[in-house]
Amino acid sequence: MTEKGKVLISSSAKGTIKQSAQLAQELCLGLEISRVPLYKNENLTVKDTIDKINEEIKDFKGRITLHGMFSDVNIASQDCILRKMSRQRCFESFEIGKGIKADTVLFHSGNKGTKHYGSIEQFKKNFIAFYKDFIKEFEKAGIIAVIENVFETEPKFCIELIEKVNSNNLKLALDTGHVNLYAHQTKTVDWIKEYGNNLYHMHIHNNFGNNDDHSNLSNGTVNYKDIFNQLKELKLNPTIVLEMFTEEDIRKSINLMSELNFFKSEAV
Repeated sequence: MTEKGKVLISSSAKGTIKQSAQLAQELCLGLEISRVPLYKNENLTVKDTIDKINEEIKDFKGRITLHGMFSDVNIASQDCILRKMSRQRCFESFEIGKGIKADTVLFHSGNKGTKHYGSIEQFKKNFIAFYKDFIKEFEKAGIIAVIENVFETEPKFCIELIEKVNSNNLKLALDTGHVNLYAHQTKTVDWIKEYGNNLYHMHIHNNFGNNDDHSNLSNGTVNYKDIFNQLKELKLNPTIVLEMFTEEDIRKSINLMSELNFFKSEAV
């Protein structure tokens, strides 16, 4: 069982952030803000973005987290111009998170899955150097930053990154759908074991291992009974985001979680 307040839906669940917030409120769940408006509007400032989101969620009473900007972002790029632009997006995401009172801001690792050893080591070096400085902003603000797996094929990669940065404000986010897509030689339950107490945040959704469908929990090859049992066995209680993009999929997933005794939901 998990605390209901630690289960959230994505703001991409409905057509607008406001509509998603209303759905989250109805379901007594939290809300993760994704698809930050600043991404697609070159004339929108960080302040404008904060004001726009706050207007959309002004009547929402639940927990708020933020999915930081991620499209083409690579703070560890070997290209100095791309690295600079990516780092700007990270700082903007932090400011937006602080401005909307999010308690957690999620970032993709940016790892592209290259198998060139030298490039991998340079990526790690650049990533760690950036986050050792960047995480200080989170420490001052009392916000947690979490790193999400995307193309990683095993859990040790992300674990090494946060261990080298060594901050209580930098934790791990596990995306179960991404594990099913890109880490075919490992099981999600093994990632949970490896992440251990560093597992702070989860994105859960399903697929069949060939497309990032973001389906409901029963529609795919990810075994959520085993995942929930593993969390219970290890006494881990991360924030859980139902990262699905239709109300129907969210409601189906809530019902499945209730059937598996993961949490009790009255509003489904």
